[in-house]
Amino acid sequence: MALVMISSLYQAGREDLTQELARKTGWPTFSREELLEMAHQEGIRIGRLEMSMIKGTSQSEKLAREKKLYLAFITAELGRRAIDGNLIYSGRAGHLLLPGVHKLRVGLSAPLDIRINRAAKALHMQPDQAESYLAQLDEDIDKWIRQIHHASGQDPTKFDIFINLESMSVKHAADTLYAISQLPEYQESPASRRALEDQYLAAQAELKLITDDRTAGADLRVKADTGYISVTYPPQNEPVSEFIPAVLADLEGCREIHCTMASTNILWVQERFDSKSENFQHILQLAQRWGAAVELMRLVTPEDVPEGSEPLGTEYDFGRRECPLPDTGGVEDDDPLGVIDDGGLSSAIEVLIDQGRCGGGISVCGGYDKILEQVQGDANYALVVVGEMFLSKGKSTRTRRTRELAMNIRDRLKAPVITIDELESKFLFGKRQAINLAGYGLLVVVLYFLVFQNQEQILNFLSGPTHEKVKWLAPLLIFAFVPIVAYLYGTVTGLALKLIDID
Repeated sequence: MALVMISSLYQAGREDLTQELARKTGWPTFSREELLEMAHQEGIRIGRLEMSMIKGTSQSEKLAREKKLYLAFITAELGRRAIDGNLIYSGRAGHLLLPGVHKLRVGLSAPLDIRINRAAKALHMQPDQAESYLAQLDEDIDKWIRQIHHASGQDPTKFDIFINLESMSVKHAADTLYAISQLPEYQESPASRRALEDQYLAAQAELKLITDDRTAGADLRVKADTGYISVTYPPQNEPVSEFIPAVLADLEGCREIHCTMASTNILWVQERFDSKSENFQHILQLAQRWGAAVELMRLVTPEDVPEGSEPLGTEYDFGRRECPLPDTGGVEDDDPLGVIDDGGLSSAIEVLIDQGRCGGGISVCGGYDKILEQVQGDANYALVVVGEMFLSKGKSTRTRRTRELAMNIRDRLKAPVITIDELESKFLFGKRQAINLAGYGLLVVVLYFLVFQNQEQILNFLSGPTHEKVKWLAPLLIFAFVPIVAYLYGTVTGLALKLIDID
């Protein structure tokens, strides 16, 4: 099964390429224009949404709801068609949709003079007017893509191939895309199929919750994992929570629904999870203090290859390869979850559900690009914790690459990101913090006691007879003394506030 996403601001070019590829393969097509027509029929105000985001008007709650409704609708429609088999989609930013799903992401461009001539002819404009029109149109579309997907539509790292129609005919471009789409990297795998089904199910659930009068006004976050749906909501929407199971009761493919009240979300990225580990307890403790839901993301790197399977690519193929699965000799279990080692993800989610702190969970194959794909456009996290990663590497390499991963996530998500080693020191109060509080507190008490007991001598040194003899020494000692006092006092007050759960 092949999924080809052709993205371009040049509408005529992508339509020509889509039709040529469809003639060659017989695959069904679906376009942004068809999608928008269907959205209009469902009452989604795309024009109002586009104008509000492009012109930078205030983002009202109603507008935010329109955006969520739009994204859920297009994800559901695309997912429904992709699940059925081969599909060619053409749009402005289709390559940014369905993250983590097998797809060939195609970028398309054409010489500006071709675009100007076609626009001038279609809109009955002079060439200079058509050029100005296209420049403004491209700028507006880029703003729209950034607002909707939180990414640039022209970022080359988001494409698998970029075609320039100046040097290649549409027919040859279609031949090239067909050949590439048959490569193993772009074929459906159990992992990508599961990701597609999860996103399709989550989008359907979100559509139901947004359009049902009982839950329409609530700020809900929906995640799906192998038929299990997690819905998190802020405290002010607690009265709505009782209606969520009823709204989703007849959703096909939904095995179970979990609702969690959370004022914010914490994303925890790690290779393997152990619900009995100290790190897990630290995360749970922080989530309970903040009233947050914990979203788990298991990162499966190409190094983490099950025994008996052949690795695809190298450690530098992040974001381009599928996770290999164990060699079962052709014998599959009725339940795929019984075959695949999920790294403790399921048991960790069960504990979070019991504690009322579950924000969902997912397995991602690749590197930080894959993580960013999964959270792109929905990255409203109070904290991202990068846990134990690159376990197959040596300690120094593991530390370096974990920090690099944390910095890359921080740069792209614009959210607070820390490593698991920093969690306790920055946000929790444990034995080490208790010892530090006692030690630094004692130093502060002793320091202030000595100062008050020797006030006369200190004043004499600062402004009395002793000061007249060594004027240069007083400012030097003050310069050294004040930062020390400030550090000690700040450390004590910070630890004391952490002790009483004030961050």
